[in-house]
Amino acid sequence: MANDGRTRILEAAKALAESHDSVQGVTISLESVAQQAGLTKPGLMYHFPSKEALMLGLVDHAAKDWAQRLREHTGHSSQELTSFDRHRAYVTVATTAEVSRADYWIFSDALYHPKLSRAWSEHLGPWFDTAGLDDRAVSLLTAARFCADGAWMSEATGVFPSSDLAAVRTHALALIDGAEAAIDAAAGVAVGASDDAGAEASDDAGAEVTG
Repeated sequence: MANDGRTRILEAAKALAESHDSVQGVTISLESVAQQAGLTKPGLMYHFPSKEALMLGLVDHAAKDWAQRLREHTGHSSQELTSFDRHRAYVTVATTAEVSRADYWIFSDALYHPKLSRAWSEHLGPWFDTAGLDDRAVSLLTAARFCADGAWMSEATGVFPSSDLAAVRTHALALIDGAEAAIDAAAGVAVGASDDAGAEASDDAGAEVTG
C-alpha cells in the first residue's frame, strides 16, 4: 500500500507538470501535488517529508520509467546488450515513443540541482556505457545519442520539432552502424596481423629444422 501511495503522488506530480503550457510555468510544491493527488498535505508528507524528497522521488520515478522503456523495447537488461545495441534502443525509443513535457522538465531541472542528476546517471548511465571502445566509436555513439536527445527535447517542448523524425532516427542509427563497423574492421585487422605473425613464426621454425 505504501508503494501505491508513493506512485499515486509521483504520478500526480508528473501530471501537474504535464498540464502546463510551458515548462517554465511548472510549479511543484507539497500543497499543489497533494491537491492534485487528492490528499492532504500531511498525507503526502507521510511519503515525502520535504519538497526535496518529493523532487528526488519524482526524478527517480521518471528515470526508472525511461530505463523500463528501454528494457521493454529490447527485451533485455543493459548488461545483456552490446554498447551498440543499447544506443540503438535509446535512439529508437527517444524518436518513436510519446515524449512528455514533464519528463523534459524533470530532466532539465537536474542541471541546476546536482542531487537530481544522480537518478538519471544511475538508471540510464548503464545504457550509455562505452567502456572498452576506441575514441572514434565513442564519438559516433555520442553523436547518435545527441541526435536522440535533441529529438526528445524538440518534441517535448514543441520548439523547432522535426517534420520527419523517421529520417532523424535513420541517420542516428547509421552513426551507430558506422561505429560498430569500425570496431569490427579493427578487430579483423588485428586478427589478420596475428595470423600473419603466427604463419611467419611457423615458417621460421620450419626453416631452422630444415637447416
